Amino acid sequence: MEDIADGKRRLIDAALRLAAERRSFAALGLRELAREAGLNPNTFYRHFRDMEDLAVTALAEVSDELRPMLRAVRWAAARDNPQEVATRACEAFFAYARAHADAFIVGLCGITGPQPALRDAIRALLDAIAAEMAEDIERLELCPALPRVALDDFSRYVVSHLFHASADYLEAGASERKRLAQQATQLIRWLLVGANAGATAGAHASASHLGALATAPAAKLS
Repeated sequence: MEDIADGKRRLIDAALRLAAERRSFAALGLRELAREAGLNPNTFYRHFRDMEDLAVTALAEVSDELRPMLRAVRWAAARDNPQEVATRACEAFFAYARAHADAFIVGLCGITGPQPALRDAIRALLDAIAAEMAEDIERLELCPALPRVALDDFSRYVVSHLFHASADYLEAGASERKRLAQQATQLIRWLLVGANAGATAGAHASASHLGALATAPAAKLS
């Protein structure tokens, strides 16, 4: 995470630890948090308005790290071997989740939790990751048959799946983590095959329809 004021850093780290244990930011008390961080309770308000503000700030840190990292992985993989983009992106996502397990546990619980600002921030992060994924696929010409609207739908589904699959990944042993990453990669490839087939079939159908119109006798005007 980025270098920020020591007190703020300690509060964020302590909050993530406690919230991950309890599966909720909403359940945290100020005195308990300050004690975990080794700070005076009054220090909290130098950095945050309330617990929800702290949660959103912590999520923003994740966003600032995770999004550029995933983009860098996709572009590097596409340069080295386009067939490996899905594998390397999945591995990178899950590795980041494991390295920041507390933040991911809080996110997984918070997306359906009682704090609206946190829910909105989590959804906005997932949407941003999906939009950047679709943009990268388009710019790298990894799926030239798919229109952007289809890439957007595909990317949103993939990101949502990876996010929720990270819950199992974080609880799994080494062999199971490997299987989950392979399973996610295979799902992405199946989805791409299906999407490409659908786009190709649609293009052929449109071409056949246009050809039929071109060769059909002119209709009488009534």
